[in-house]
Amino acid sequence: MASSSEHEPSAARVAIGPGVMLKKAREAAGMSREELARRTRLELKVLDAIESESWERLAGPAFIKGYIRGIARELGMDPALPLAEYNAQFHTGEPVLSDFESRAPLELTSASRWIKSTSYALAVVVVVLIALWWQHNYVQSAPPPGPEGLNQAGAPAADPGTPLPYAWTVVEHAGLPLEAPQSWRRQTDGSAPPPLNPPPTENATAESEPAEAKAPETPPAKTTAVVPPPAPAEPAPVAVNEPAPTGDLIVKASKDSWVRVRDVKGRELFSGVLKAGRSIGLNGRAPLDLVIGNAPFVAVSFRGETQNLSNHSINGVARLTVGDVR
Repeated sequence: MASSSEHEPSAARVAIGPGVMLKKAREAAGMSREELARRTRLELKVLDAIESESWERLAGPAFIKGYIRGIARELGMDPALPLAEYNAQFHTGEPVLSDFESRAPLELTSASRWIKSTSYALAVVVVVLIALWWQHNYVQSAPPPGPEGLNQAGAPAADPGTPLPYAWTVVEHAGLPLEAPQSWRRQTDGSAPPPLNPPPTENATAESEPAEAKAPETPPAKTTAVVPPPAPAEPAPVAVNEPAPTGDLIVKASKDSWVRVRDVKGRELFSGVLKAGRSIGLNGRAPLDLVIGNAPFVAVSFRGETQNLSNHSINGVARLTVGDVR
């Protein structure tokens, strides 16, 4: 707030002050104080203080000059006239840093030379650091070869372009369920696989012979051989003739096979392993549902009619239904 003594008019003050000048311009334009206050976005009391030249009710000279400039432009008059009158009354001049119309303040943007130089410098530093890290972790310098193809350690220098031969053995299995699996071995490089039980080497044979030669020869001791009495012969197994199975369904197995039989209501008539050489006969309400493992070695007949299991087998397991509803 400027003091009253600071805003006292000087002896050189002209008859018309800046406030009166702005007031006459407003009245000439036919504009009310309320409308002017709305256009300039100033409070009505600020506009009244300027037109009545009650400068003590306003802020410092910098704010007063801003008010005068804005009001003059809104009224369509040159702001230099009321500002010159105000400066003449109070001997104030334009502040050096307030002339933003002719000289814009300094701003740092992406197009600034200083910003570009700093960005380029940072990019170069990052690239150099990445190159040093790569060289330290991934680039290994080999020792220079010595005389006649020997390296510094005295060993022959290896050819880096020739990979070492490497192969391994692959074991594959195949076979039907409940049968001994068939296996074969092959090498990945196409060569013959090594034997499972390698023969003894020549060095082992040569070492064993001197050991036997160095053994001291001792005369054989006279012993009396004791002949054990002959053991009684075991009786030969007697084949038991099983009665032929009876029933609508006859299942015979030449090798151990798993069999499951269900009737039309889902009840299990048989479920388990049928031993080699055994046969079963079953009766049940048709149709009967059969699942047979190791099907190539099983024979099935229903009501005297032989069933072809090969037409119903997948990977040695047969699934079929026999009989009609009675």
